[in-house]
Amino acid sequence: MYSIILTDIDGTLLHDDLTIGKDTISALARATEKGLLTALCSGRYMKSLDAIERMTGLKMMKIAFNGALIEHNGKLIRDVRLSREAFIKAIEFLKGKASALIAFTPDSYAIMADDFWLEEQDRILGEPGIAMDLSDYDEVARAAGSVPCKLLAKDNDTAKIRKLRDELINILGNEAEVFSSYPNNIEIIPKNIDKGTALEAVSELLSIPLSEMIAFGDWDNDIGMLRTAGMGVCMANGSEGAKRAANMITASNNDDGIDKALKKLGI
Repeated sequence: MYSIILTDIDGTLLHDDLTIGKDTISALARATEKGLLTALCSGRYMKSLDAIERMTGLKMMKIAFNGALIEHNGKLIRDVRLSREAFIKAIEFLKGKASALIAFTPDSYAIMADDFWLEEQDRILGEPGIAMDLSDYDEVARAAGSVPCKLLAKDNDTAKIRKLRDELINILGNEAEVFSSYPNNIEIIPKNIDKGTALEAVSELLSIPLSEMIAFGDWDNDIGMLRTAGMGVCMANGSEGAKRAANMITASNNDDGIDKALKKLGI
């Protein structure tokens, strides 16, 4: 028996053109009618999750920044922010090295980037960020409305990104989680936060056993979630690490793999 479906967004719920397939929306609606909860579990910020929720037409739990923020029934039930020290160290190291640096708060983002990345983030998130220098932590917090939850670095030189990520892991040590959710990025979020611990928090808060959770994901930042849920499902377009962590591999995000997996599971 399953009680909740949790899905990653990019590369999982969304097609590559940033739409949601009709079959996937129907599958989630069908699950809701059967009494299952549905949840978005993503590295995106909360405002972006609100927009994705509207696309589905469903009322969903929202887990932002890989679990740093959790909202249920309109109430924020978990709120963990990136420390000032980790933020400053990361910016000092990455400034001038990555093509884009982005600081996210729950409902806004400040971005220091070239024109390509300014336009690209606007396209992905559906709204422009606050273009500014991110060197001053307090000024970023003032401009963006609250202290940051997450930093994101982007560059299409994937070899450079891997090198920067590995160096940053050594620099931040126990101060933050540093990982890639796609080959061209580095995510920096609060320490001890990932999608696996997010599922554990949901289990404790809602008294839902982990064994009754279905989790969908596609990339390495989904591994914790895929391993923690009773049924972890990786998309065909997923990374090798995510596939190894999953109980099942379904069709790709562009082929409505969520719908196909849920039908196979009898939902």
